[in-house]
Amino acid sequence: MSAGKGSFAYAGGATLLDPAPSSTAGGAAPKTHPWPPIDPTKNQIITIIGKKGSGKSVAARHLFRSWPGSDRLIIDITGDADPGDDMNAIRLPQDLTRLPAFDPNQGPQVYRWIPDTRSATFRDDIDRALGAGLYPKDRPVLVWVDEKGEAFKANQTGPHGRTALHQGRHHKLSMILCGPRAMGVEPLCISQGDRVLMYDVPNPADRERIAANIGVSPRVLTAELNETKRRGPYWYLMYVAAEDQLYRCPPLPHQES
Repeated sequence: MSAGKGSFAYAGGATLLDPAPSSTAGGAAPKTHPWPPIDPTKNQIITIIGKKGSGKSVAARHLFRSWPGSDRLIIDITGDADPGDDMNAIRLPQDLTRLPAFDPNQGPQVYRWIPDTRSATFRDDIDRALGAGLYPKDRPVLVWVDEKGEAFKANQTGPHGRTALHQGRHHKLSMILCGPRAMGVEPLCISQGDRVLMYDVPNPADRERIAANIGVSPRVLTAELNETKRRGPYWYLMYVAAEDQLYRCPPLPHQES
């Protein structure tokens, strides 16, 4: 997809780079992707928000599958965050507190943990599973949390969840946090996000919560989300914290119709 660059200044310093086709200065060829590529060697948090069917889970799965060089753990709260049979994910026990010891002969592995939703200690179980990605501190781990609202519930986030959000970089932990809502979720999931991907976010309260945590006015964010939705299925906005910038992004290649 060809992509040019149209930049608009927003309150808080953020800008939007829209990939509408256009020529670059001096007649050069249009840029293919104006947004910076993800560097998986850097520990980071990627938060993905959008209603059911808008593309968030597919995006999370794509990022998880393509992430190189580290162990990968799915905290699969609803039991449907399947990375694909070809990933040969190792199912971990209910009492998870640590990942299996790293075997240099095997290299990084893919793990999947599904909690017992009937457990009286359901949320504590999830928090302990998050700890498996934190320790030992020098072991690179990518954790995909599907339904982040259960793991990072506002005002109820457990000690490992708080450590992951505040100090994940010191533990070589990266996270993909996926869920439909911003309300009811620990705000640090957004404000600490290195990237925040927004698919279809129809609830005004969710839009306001996101806007407040990325420094964009709710009016502007609503307008850009609406315009992104008009582009077609699976388009999304992406906020890149290091640049304080918004990007409008077309569907990932495997989402294109």
